[in-house]
Amino acid sequence: MRAEELGVSVGEAQQQQLLDYAALVKKWNRSINLVSRQDIDRLWNRHVMDSLSAHRYLHGTSVLDVGTGAGLPGIPLAVVNAERQFVLCDRMAKRIRFLQVVKSQLRLSNVELLEQDFANNKAWEGGFDSILARAVAPAASLWPMLEPALNDGGRLLVFRSTRAAFAETEERGQEAQIAYHRRTEHAAIPGLEQVHFLEILERR
Repeated sequence: MRAEELGVSVGEAQQQQLLDYAALVKKWNRSINLVSRQDIDRLWNRHVMDSLSAHRYLHGTSVLDVGTGAGLPGIPLAVVNAERQFVLCDRMAKRIRFLQVVKSQLRLSNVELLEQDFANNKAWEGGFDSILARAVAPAASLWPMLEPALNDGGRLLVFRSTRAAFAETEERGQEAQIAYHRRTEHAAIPGLEQVHFLEILERR
């Protein structure tokens, strides 16, 4: 599956879990909107492998995935990080129901599910070493909402594809530099031509 190119070691049992997860996404996508219909045929590279690209940048043992949707990137990362605890948050009840099935069938004891709109939660407090956001919002918009949920030394990891919809203006980024250090890592996803980006934000 070429995960080693992303710095991920995947055992035989873990690979089967990832394959089972992909099969569940395809099955449920017929009735509820989990991923784009045009992406379903490239689910493995565009979504599963892209999710695994954050593995090498995870920090600590507690991870929050906000706006997880179909469980991306949280489920693939939880599969290959059994020693870490993951909380997957989404505001849609039907997506949480799908993730309950995934958690049960894949036997993921390190995954908790939270039905909640993170943007409306005014009470985030420390508790997470890493926070993940994929296809949610620009990093500068997410930081003030999610920074309170970070433990000391924690980091926010924001997936950003090459699509213009997720590009931030340079001015917005410069303003936000007051609050955090930001670096951008490039990820060459096996099977995809375009390079993807991961923005890593940490407190100053």
